[in-house]
Amino acid sequence: GMLVSQNDESIKTLFTIASNSTSRIHRLISSLLDINRLESGQKIVSQQLVDPIALVQQAVKDVQPSANSRRQMIEVDLPDSLPSLWVDEDMSRRILINLLENAVKYAPAESPIKMGARAEDKMVRFWVQDSGPGIPADEREHIFDKFTRLKSKESSGGLGVGLAFCRLAVQGHGGRIWVESEPDQGARFQFTLPVASSDS
Repeated sequence: GMLVSQNDESIKTLFTIASNSTSRIHRLISSLLDINRLESGQKIVSQQLVDPIALVQQAVKDVQPSANSRRQMIEVDLPDSLPSLWVDEDMSRRILINLLENAVKYAPAESPIKMGARAEDKMVRFWVQDSGPGIPADEREHIFDKFTRLKSKESSGGLGVGLAFCRLAVQGHGGRIWVESEPDQGARFQFTLPVASSDS
């Protein structure tokens, strides 16, 4: 056809960027709607059996293009198998994507981002670890508040609703979410989601 092959590549790249932006906007809108629903006390009703390993792999795949553009490796640490979760699948994926996207944004270029999961009494515990500037102790509770933005050198934030959504979504499932951080040692976000029981 008329197109030369290198043109092809740049068109593919543009297409990837466009579809990434679109899915990012979709996720943002969904998360804002979820925040409103959860804040007004609505229960999470669309729970189903979800494989946590597939969930992690899907989230990593979604964030991989952003990580690639900053030459960051996402290192995944998963056991061979994990018990099925009893969760809203879309919400759970967005929790992971939000935490991964924050890690990509706040960690230095070319630094590793680590994530993984382990089964722990009736829950699966997930973590996302970056090697960014870390989060000062006095901000660790506030980062989960709505529209809080961390003052960082590079960016004027982006934690606007992401972490507020994460906290509400995790707690709505009966899990908990927290962050551990030392100055200059990065931040490690952890959260738990419920495993399906025989009566789910």
